[in-house]
Amino acid sequence: MAAGLPKTNKTVCEAPNSWFLNCLSPEERSQLHALMQHRAYERGETIFSQGDIISGYWVLGQGKVQLIHRTSDGHKQTVELLRDGDWFGEDGFAQASASSVSAQTLAESVIGWLSLADMQDLLRRSQALALEFMRRLSHEVSKLRVRLVELAHLGTRERLIKLLLELGEKYGFKNEHGLVIDIKLTEQDLADMLGNTRVWICRQVSMLRDRGLIAYRRGQLVILDEEKLREFAPPPRKRRAIFSFWRDLAKMCKALYTLSVNKFIDRGGDSTYTGLGGDCQCCKSQRVSGTSGSVGGRF
Repeated sequence: MAAGLPKTNKTVCEAPNSWFLNCLSPEERSQLHALMQHRAYERGETIFSQGDIISGYWVLGQGKVQLIHRTSDGHKQTVELLRDGDWFGEDGFAQASASSVSAQTLAESVIGWLSLADMQDLLRRSQALALEFMRRLSHEVSKLRVRLVELAHLGTRERLIKLLLELGEKYGFKNEHGLVIDIKLTEQDLADMLGNTRVWICRQVSMLRDRGLIAYRRGQLVILDEEKLREFAPPPRKRRAIFSFWRDLAKMCKALYTLSVNKFIDRGGDSTYTGLGGDCQCCKSQRVSGTSGSVGGRF
């Protein structure tokens, strides 16, 4: 069954923080709400599943939603956490297509759905909305590039700390204890977001708690000191400097070795060379005859 066909249980879905709605005039917003189908979801409900055909667009008016991707071997990866005003369903933006993720509620949520045809008609009529859509999509592409770079150059601890700070910025509010992340997150949830194991996450979270950087209060994660947490993540390049030194040294040794072989060949040695650490034919003949040359029997 195609996704994008939720129950038509009418519920007001204003989404005051939505960039999408803020681009529309009062008249266009009124037309949009008339076209939208709305539904109230319980916590833990699936909005659509990975592989479902997406034929529309969703707006999260109230609540929390997570987007999940499952790999072919069954591993779960949390792709994104959404808050009030966020839109999702980009797989069906241009045409109806299979979703690459599943969407599931993390709390009681109110979600509106707009059909693909109505969405495209709205974009044709509103130049401001079309431009904002292009800007948002460009921003998402930039975010994906940054994530790829982080996967290549940041250690797992740095990525965990960066994730906690991002969650604090997106879902946090400050009180007398610190920055409270207003969403219940288990160690398994954090592991799913980072693509790591729960055991490793538990170890790292315990270490951060012991150092007084984070805490759990009433099931919510609290960042006790943002600045110290930022400083605790070591610069990614410093830790890799030693590895880079030895790697460059190995390259230099290999280049010098190759240069010495080439010079030997230029001086009359047999050009048949079997590779790094291999033997020249002349060396093999020397070993057979029992003689030794100036270069020796083996490079």
